[in-house]
Amino acid sequence: MKKIVGIVSAAAVLASSIFAADVSAATKINGKLFSFDADKKLDLFAQGNDSHDYANPNLTFSISDEKAGATIKLTTDGSTLNVAQTTQTIWFKPIDALKISLGSYDLALNKEQIDWTESITGLGGNGYLVSVNAAGFGLDVFLNEGNNNAFWLSKADGADNPTIAEFGAKAGYSADFGTIGAFVDINRTTNRWTYHDALAQIDQKADGAIKNVMFGAGYRNNFSGVDAFCNVVGYMGDKFDWIRPEAYASGNFDGFYFGLFAAPVIWTNADLNKDFEMEVVAKVSYALDGVTPYLYFKDNNVAAKTFASTIKAGATGNVGLMGWNIWFQVDTGANDAGDSTVAFSVPFELTVSF
Repeated sequence: MKKIVGIVSAAAVLASSIFAADVSAATKINGKLFSFDADKKLDLFAQGNDSHDYANPNLTFSISDEKAGATIKLTTDGSTLNVAQTTQTIWFKPIDALKISLGSYDLALNKEQIDWTESITGLGGNGYLVSVNAAGFGLDVFLNEGNNNAFWLSKADGADNPTIAEFGAKAGYSADFGTIGAFVDINRTTNRWTYHDALAQIDQKADGAIKNVMFGAGYRNNFSGVDAFCNVVGYMGDKFDWIRPEAYASGNFDGFYFGLFAAPVIWTNADLNKDFEMEVVAKVSYALDGVTPYLYFKDNNVAAKTFASTIKAGATGNVGLMGWNIWFQVDTGANDAGDSTVAFSVPFELTVSF
């Protein structure tokens, strides 16, 4: 009888913990109704079943109390539709102001909110994260091992220097005047977003445990409904290679939204023989009854000789619990011969979250 009671009690505890967990899901179908590419190839009706997106996982499980918690995110790969990526985090608090996390973590000094990926100050990774928060002050110290089960530091017998993976720290202070912050990122690797990977791989030191150092500072505040920040980021390999200011502003007034992100790259190492670069991302929209039309523009380098950009004119809305997004897209660029090219397409996205 005692054994039966024990089993029932254990089942009750397990059930209560299961039902206390927060479970959310999202699925996204995307595709193209029409495409006319730079090689003048015509295509119609493509469909993709893929939620491999850091912001839109298929399934998210999370559970926590005041002292500890965990999150698991499952996503699918568009080519096989199998679960191809799992990120998970377990955290605990030895004291209220101290949080220790193991697994995946997401950090950024300031992040633009048009594409959510364009700031080079993204510091997320996989490894160890120690966070301290008290009286408006925050400090995050991280060891990014990168690959699963990889060691952060290794030193072979007889080697002059150890091999050290990425590590760094971010600090910030928030008060009535806004938020100020700074970071240092040492031995940065290529597990980052979009073309910015190339910036951190240009001039790494050949010898020694420290290969490169990225550092920066930023300020963010809200000015009468306009959210704005400014970052200044620098990079050193063998020499001080470049500095990249980043500016962002967005606002929403009576249904009208605007967002603008601009970031030049100023090359300080003449040996690299690099020209001035300037990235621009912009979006405007206006919410009507049941539909929100928008215009979007992105160019990784508006200072380039070739006009290579993405322009979107579309609309978003909802049909019941389903969100939809459809747009006409123009992509400009150049082919291998240096001739200008233009491609047209009509992509779409259908999303349901529950």
